Amino acid sequence: MEYRRLGRTELKVSTVSLGGMGVISKHHRTLEDATRIIHTALDRGVNFIETARGYFDSENVIGEVMKTRRADCYLASKSYLRSAKRCEQQIQESLENFKTNKIDLYQIHHVQYAYELEQVLGKGGAMEAVRSYQKQGLIDHVGITSHHPGILVDALKTNQFDVVQFPFSVVERDHYKEIQPIAEQLDVGIIAMKVLSGGNMRNVSTAIKYVLSHEVATAVLGCSTVEHVITDIEAAESFTQLSEAEKETLAQEADRLPENFCRRCRYCEPVCPAEIPISDIFRVENYLILNATYARNEYRAFKANSTHCIECGECENICPYDLPVVDDLRRAHSRLNRGKLEDMAVNALRKVRLYDVARKLYFDLGGSLPER
Repeated sequence: MEYRRLGRTELKVSTVSLGGMGVISKHHRTLEDATRIIHTALDRGVNFIETARGYFDSENVIGEVMKTRRADCYLASKSYLRSAKRCEQQIQESLENFKTNKIDLYQIHHVQYAYELEQVLGKGGAMEAVRSYQKQGLIDHVGITSHHPGILVDALKTNQFDVVQFPFSVVERDHYKEIQPIAEQLDVGIIAMKVLSGGNMRNVSTAIKYVLSHEVATAVLGCSTVEHVITDIEAAESFTQLSEAEKETLAQEADRLPENFCRRCRYCEPVCPAEIPISDIFRVENYLILNATYARNEYRAFKANSTHCIECGECENICPYDLPVVDDLRRAHSRLNRGKLEDMAVNALRKVRLYDVARKLYFDLGGSLPER
């Protein structure tokens, strides 16, 4: 395993790291199945685990492993909450879930708009909570994540972040081109996510090598099986610069991705007269397979949704990938507007902390997942 310097943090991190979404209980029958993935990664030289407070029960699963293996890795988590008070609560929860007295990297999660960045860095913003915990020695380093390169460039210019995390793959290359120069100038460590384009890239080894051939410290990969872990690690261990034949193969695969694959570049949103968060709608639609109630709760919380579309076509005119955005919004609404009774029950059970018991009973009695 190769280890690279994570910018000015001076941490030496494995070139592939473990993402928390893959170890959530939704993917596994038992806690032992989930923790086996983490143990395998650590045994094979992975020393960086990255997750988020919002990734369901991932922190709790990771925490089970940290009872005995905290010294074997660096831990990173993140919060999408913008106020100091609410972010402080999530930091405390992360520390408790991880069963640790320190988080090596804490990130401000999914900052997509200028007003959010202002909120985070302003008076009473989330950064106040992060800095407070940093002064107490409970957080070492601070990062930021986003799918919007322009926002990340503005964030890095404040010189308040040690690490930046964004999508980077053969499909999403423009983010890196825009962010890497200023990250290098300020010695900010780069973490690549969505390396396999949301699981759409099948030539896994080549896709990982493509990202590692650039100036990134580590590629975060969501592994839901031990086999995934081994495949990803073997790709990192055998890393060499791509041959021309491998580059051509990767380019051909990228060209064959589904026509409705949204890269979340967000060019469509500034031109939408209804101010619909188009890419966020497609993002939560992808979450249906992981946690349908969570996805639908998120969708219902949007101030504007697919039903507000006036079908002006401005989004499709500006989309660099020629996606049928209007039709895709209709499809997303159809899928995300179902299951209201199911969601009421799940939300109520979660509130009284009986959801896990009810879920187990449901499947033990032969229940199956509804259509998503």
